[in-house]
Amino acid sequence: MNHDPNEFNQNNNQNEYGEQQRQNEQQEPRWYGISYQNEGHYIPPVSYFEKEDKKKKRRKIALIATVALLCCALLVLFGIGMARFLGSVVELPPTGPEGDPTGGSGITAPSGGEVHEETTDESYNYAAVTLSKNDGTGLADHPNGSAGDAAGTTISAAAKVKDAVVEILTTTTNRYQTIAAGVGSGVIIHADGLIVTNHHVVEGLDPIYVRLTNGNTYKATVRGMDEECDIAVIKIEPKETLTVASLGYSGALALGERVIAIGNPLGELGGTVTDGIISATQRAIQVDGITMTLIQTNAAINSGNSGGGLFNLSGELIGVVNSKIAAEGVEGLGFAIPIDTAIVSINHLLQLGYIPGTPALGVSVIGTRVQISSGFWPTYAFMPCVTESAGELQEGDLIYSINNTVLQAANAETALQLLRNAIRAYEVGEQITLKVYRNGALTEVTVTLVEYIPDSASVDFN
Repeated sequence: MNHDPNEFNQNNNQNEYGEQQRQNEQQEPRWYGISYQNEGHYIPPVSYFEKEDKKKKRRKIALIATVALLCCALLVLFGIGMARFLGSVVELPPTGPEGDPTGGSGITAPSGGEVHEETTDESYNYAAVTLSKNDGTGLADHPNGSAGDAAGTTISAAAKVKDAVVEILTTTTNRYQTIAAGVGSGVIIHADGLIVTNHHVVEGLDPIYVRLTNGNTYKATVRGMDEECDIAVIKIEPKETLTVASLGYSGALALGERVIAIGNPLGELGGTVTDGIISATQRAIQVDGITMTLIQTNAAINSGNSGGGLFNLSGELIGVVNSKIAAEGVEGLGFAIPIDTAIVSINHLLQLGYIPGTPALGVSVIGTRVQISSGFWPTYAFMPCVTESAGELQEGDLIYSINNTVLQAANAETALQLLRNAIRAYEVGEQITLKVYRNGALTEVTVTLVEYIPDSASVDFN
């Protein structure tokens, strides 16, 4: 092949591209983005030497890249070797629980706070504690509502009670580490470390931690829970003097009365203060199948506020925040348990560890999936299933109905909810009729309701 550059360019000028080149030279060039190109399809001729120079450049770039990769590999190997050498001669910090500054709990205290893991409530005399509240004297038809003559500003009320509201945390463990997660709020109601929160905040949590506004974090124990009222009492062992919330009188709340809510929205914004007014003093709301009479407010309530406080402008706790209506197009519908209602549950839990007079079957049940019809497309539902024999009930009985109230549901949780609601329509000591599936046949049994005493209640029942 002839590699003479003059001949190469001459041949190009004689072919059809030569004429195209002359035409293009007479046309105006055009800008394409950031690249300047001639209009048309002509590619200018490239000399042999230009081609050879490009090949050399490519080979040089490839050589440089190869050398750079080899150098990087050598540096990595050298680093690994040095790390192993240093690890063999230097005492490295332990990586297990002993070297974990959180003590393995996953909880870290901000702002120089400390984490305390002690829980010694076994010797604490809960029954000696009876909480009292504002009895409403002088508040009837008061122009300031429940705040009365002591009403101040939102600033003064927040300053008075902000340190009485705590964050409630728990920990979860994944394949890598233990992680602290905020779950709700609570309010300090006694200087010994007694805190009120919601049943749904602490139900099923283990462990439970409480973080104060000073950053100190304490492991907590559950004294007792009232599922129906959505109240729980927990306790910590404080090392400092606590700010205790004064309990108000929710019976004197007035429509339009200004209030503030303090809590831990989203589980990570502890101490958040929002304000609003009382929108309704006695609103009947269904929460998880239970009808509750609640305070309605337009103060901003978010996930994580549950268990926190609703306070009047005298700084008194007049409600325990427990729910909101969250839906598209819905704003300013938050709810709290009136303190006049909550105090009854709180004192029962302090005295007994449970709520007396709650009816129960006296057996343990679980929600079980059962086939309720046969055919080409079988149909299934969930029903309560007895897990131990007691009285006329036998292990394995599927409870179909109570006094003709059918207990079939689409999931196990709803089936148990139906059972609970049906039982709580009666009193302890009443007899009820159950229809149960036993060995494939529908059988009728009679049960006398007993008082529900949870095994976890920290009290001697003998």
